[in-house]
Amino acid sequence: MKLWEGMNDRTRFFINLAIIVLGVYLGFRFILPLILPFIVAYILSWIVRPVTEFLYNKVKIPRIVAGSVSLIALFVLLSVALFYIGNIFIKQAINFFRNIPAYLSILAGKLDNICNSCDEVFGLAAGSVRKVVDEHMLRIVDKVKTDVIPGITTRTFYIVIGAVGFVGILLIIFISAALIIKEVPEIKSKYKNTDIYRDLTKVTARLADAGAAYFRSQLLIMALVAVCITTGLILIKNEYALLLGLGVALLDALPVLGTGMILIPWSIITLINGNIYAAAVLITTYLICQIIREVLEPKLIGSRIGIKPLYTLISMYIGLKLFGVAGFILGPIGLIIIITVIRMQNEKEPMSYTLDKGAKLE
Repeated sequence: MKLWEGMNDRTRFFINLAIIVLGVYLGFRFILPLILPFIVAYILSWIVRPVTEFLYNKVKIPRIVAGSVSLIALFVLLSVALFYIGNIFIKQAINFFRNIPAYLSILAGKLDNICNSCDEVFGLAAGSVRKVVDEHMLRIVDKVKTDVIPGITTRTFYIVIGAVGFVGILLIIFISAALIIKEVPEIKSKYKNTDIYRDLTKVTARLADAGAAYFRSQLLIMALVAVCITTGLILIKNEYALLLGLGVALLDALPVLGTGMILIPWSIITLINGNIYAAAVLITTYLICQIIREVLEPKLIGSRIGIKPLYTLISMYIGLKLFGVAGFILGPIGLIIIITVIRMQNEKEPMSYTLDKGAKLE
């Protein structure tokens, strides 16, 4: 204790910061997977809270029954939406597989032209490049037959077990959400005057605001990307411009993937086909979409959750390195927790030292 009191504010600040960062990392790594279903249950209970309170206060239905009815209605709406979207994708997939022979025929013709051009450019005998390509294709097919297909077969059992486990988790989430709806008002009234409740409320309130801001920002960026892609496809007179624009915008919202997964190969194919205008429009559309996301994502998310864009970008990168794809969300959340806890500590025990000689952290 005397050692701690003898330290200057700078040393104490960095020790506090290291402890908080380590605690957040360990919490995300080991505790979050254990409590994630209950966090999802709490979020669901928060979503259906207005309907639950209406049924409880106006219709006089018991809170747990009102919550259960609200949750069932939410699950039904989500199931119907997923069924409708899944039905569209299944129909399109069926049409795609039916047309595979035609697509393969077109690709074979294009491949022949490319191989013949390579033979001419490099001065090789006719059919040399095509022979090499065919050999590699046969190796890939053999690899799929010997490794991939048996692997899929052996994993089917584990997939079924995983599906059953997922259904069980959904059941736990539903029951937990119903119990949270019933118990939370009583818990709040019992513990609202305690220090730990006030501290947790500050953190969770900040995270709730940040989460809402994050999803609003992502929806805005997706809308702008969808408009950009749809406009580009209209310019090249694509008959599925709106459908593809919405689909690629949804893909762009997923980490790692993005619009380039679709637009770059598409532009290359159209360029090979000699359609320079369409290729130029597609690559320009891709660049604009990249600028929209790279510029607006840190700006919107950072400004709305109270963190500078640079800090948001750094937290996303660190989260990606530590936790994989989930780190794109966990990184900013961890940064919010760290800043909030530091602020709470400074309110209890003010320190003269900050990261930038008196400048605010955010």
